[in-house]
Order: sequence, then structure tokens, then C-alpha cells
Amino acid sequence: MSKELDDKYHRLALEALHRGLVGHELQVQIGDEETISTEVLRAFEFSGDILRNNQESQHVRMVADTVFETCIRLARCLYFSDEARTLVLHENEHILDAESQLVTLRRNMSYLKTLLDNGK
Repeated sequence: MSKELDDKYHRLALEALHRGLVGHELQVQIGDEETISTEVLRAFEFSGDILRNNQESQHVRMVADTVFETCIRLARCLYFSDEARTLVLHENEHILDAESQLVTLRRNMSYLKTLLDNGK
């Protein structure tokens, strides 16, 4: 996959998330569609709000950015063709897995909320 194609799917997933995933159906079944979609959208909006407000510590913003990017990667896995699951990092291709991305999202959201609760 070319970097241009990778960027295209990143952009499409980002746009889909900004539109609330309206018109997108799960391409990979990893749970209840409504529950998964709601979880991804909530994490996307929550982390996006932190990044836009830019009032938290650098560490919190870094974790929020990780959550935000994981939402985009997960959307690529869940709502687009198999081709969208290929990510190009440093000229190397990596195949994204929806289940591992969901585990990562949940772990990082939990950590982000803990950081915010503890005022870090």
C-alpha cells in the first residue's frame, strides 16, 4: 500500500467519525454494532475535546492523542474494506486488527480517565 492510499483511508475514517459514522456499517463483527459504534464515537469526541481545549498537561494530551488516533485506526478496521486495514509507518506496512485496536482503545481510555480523575 502506498502512503497516499494510507492517508486516504485515514482521512476517510476521520471524516466518518466527525459525521458520527452515519451511513457506515460494520465490515467486521466484533460485538454489537450499536455498542461498538457508540464506544468509538464517545472516545473520539472525549479525546478530541481534550485536544481542542489544550488545557490539560502534556502527558494527558499525549494520551488523548493516542486515544484519538486509535479511534481512527479502529474505524478503518471496522467500517472500511480490508484494504483500509493496512497502515504505513516509516515505509513499513502493518495490518490493523479490529479486536486488538478495541482492546488498546479501552485500555487507553481507562488510563486517560484515571489521569483526569487524579488531576495529572
